[in-house]
Parts: sequence; structure tokens; C-alpha cells
Amino acid sequence: MAMISGLSGRKSSTGSPTSPLNAEKLESEDVSQAFLEAVAEEKPHVKPYFSKTIRDLEVVEGSAARFDCKIEGYPDPEVVWFKDDQSIRESRHFQIDYDEDGNCSLIISDVCGDDDAKYTCKAVNSLGEATCTAELIVETMEEGGEGEGEEEEEEEEE
Repeated sequence: MAMISGLSGRKSSTGSPTSPLNAEKLESEDVSQAFLEAVAEEKPHVKPYFSKTIRDLEVVEGSAARFDCKIEGYPDPEVVWFKDDQSIRESRHFQIDYDEDGNCSLIISDVCGDDDAKYTCKAVNSLGEATCTAELIVETMEEGGEGEGEEEEEEEEE
């Protein structure tokens, strides 16, 4: 093995680029750089707002109703749904879906006359809150069936 003039056979304190000492130093620098990049990429804090609001619905009794909205904000907002200002608890009748992109839905299955109400979605985080409201109008079979039958009877009598 040849020696290059001016260098001794001893390892220097900094070692070669692949020495364990330098590997630790490089790893530490990589971790520090990754941390700085993560901090720089952190989302700005934003109070909740709706980029898509719920809309009024008119459905036939016995069918399903679905209110859809999209919520923006950071930190991620807590979401609560209300029926006529009373909070809704999730059940077989009321299903609440929320995904990581902020899409939020309230699905009401087997709609009945009691579901005819004002529905509100409320999003809250540490910076504030936002709400959007819509009406659900339920067309009951009794109303439609009776009205049509009466009209037919009246026409027959004339």
C-alpha cells in the first residue's frame, strides 16, 4: 500500500467521510435539516370556514337525505351537527362522515316527518368557528296521497 507524502498512517480526528464519527455527524445534520423542512412546511393556522356549504333538501318520506359540505381550517376543526339547535348523536338513523380532506356529510336514513327541520353544521378550532345551515323538507306520503285522491274524487263528481 502506498502512502501519500505529508500524511501519517494515523486517522485524523475528523476521519474519512464513511467513518462512524462522520456518519453520526451526517445523520445528525440530516435529522436537523428534516426538522427544519417540516417546520417550514407546517400549515398556517386558519380559523374554520366552509368552501362548500350544505343546501336545502326536499325528500320523500322513507328515502334517505344527505347534507354535504367541505370544511377548511387548521388545526383540523371539530365538527358538530345540529337538528333545530339540538346536537345530533350518531345512530343508525343519523350517520356522520368526515374525511381528512375536510369533506363532511350527514346522512339521514329512512326519513320521516319528524326529520323535517333546520340542520346546522358547526366547525370549531382554537382560532374560531363557522356554521352553515339548511332546511330538510319531508314530503309525507299521506299529504301527497290524500291530496291527489281528493282531486280525483272532485273531478269525478263534476
